[in-house]
Amino acid sequence: MDKAWQRKGLKDYSTEAIIGTLGHYGVQVSEADFRQLAEKKYPSGIAEGWMPQWKGTGQFAPFPYAAAGELWKRWLSDRLAPYELSESLALLMGALGQLLQGSQQAPVDSSFARMNEVRQRVPVNDKGEPEPGFMQEALRVFDERAARAFDDLAEMLAKAGYVQHAESFSDLEEFLLPDRRGVSKPIIRAARGERDAALEDLQKVATDGSRAPISRVLAVDGLLHLGANDKVAAVGRPILEEAERSQDWHLALDIVARLEHAYKQLGDRTSLAALSQDRARVEKAHDEAHPGHRRHQHQH
Repeated sequence: MDKAWQRKGLKDYSTEAIIGTLGHYGVQVSEADFRQLAEKKYPSGIAEGWMPQWKGTGQFAPFPYAAAGELWKRWLSDRLAPYELSESLALLMGALGQLLQGSQQAPVDSSFARMNEVRQRVPVNDKGEPEPGFMQEALRVFDERAARAFDDLAEMLAKAGYVQHAESFSDLEEFLLPDRRGVSKPIIRAARGERDAALEDLQKVATDGSRAPISRVLAVDGLLHLGANDKVAAVGRPILEEAERSQDWHLALDIVARLEHAYKQLGDRTSLAALSQDRARVEKAHDEAHPGHRRHQHQH
């Protein structure tokens, strides 16, 4: 292997050259070993497992990550690699971004088509939801700015009148991040002018005890985002009581922060005063349940 691999990528090098380079710098791997590792891990996870014995420096310091991705493509070509999802999602977001900036030539349809092909191959669990380890690795490459763009895209498309694309994107969002099921789509309904129906949808998720706490907090965030502070006040209080009963102190702290925001917007001083007592009680319970665990900053 030569030093140009970083610039050129690994696709033109032979499998023997890749394995030879791994071996030269301290990582022995055969196809059988790799397949065994791939039963539990994805490419970055496999590379991380190699790093403790990796002796390559300089140009070759990051080689295991590229090698694991390339070997996966060659030896497990029937299985989707997380970076393939990252790539098609980035292309789709780029095309939709161009469209929003007024480019009629933006390759939106072909990007959606490619994304849908990839989506069919995403490994899922028995509930039909994407395998969390796979999604974690696929989404790890997106920085905070990209994550924000992802969150806002469907709503921006709906507001700009691209309703079909907005629907398709929020459908994808709810598939990739099951916690957002029933949370992303109402935001688009509101952007299309169906505000009351949207608020009702969000309240349903927020009050559904069978949903994961994160989903319920996201639904409350949706209500806050739409400025429905009165609805947040209405659904937040029962969630807080339920969180305290089940001793889910993190959920309780998250809801306290959101109630505080809603009461401030509503100018409801009486509720704010009562809430400060709730906060003190929940924080005390949280600190007793997690001694030595500094409290996260729960802020909206």
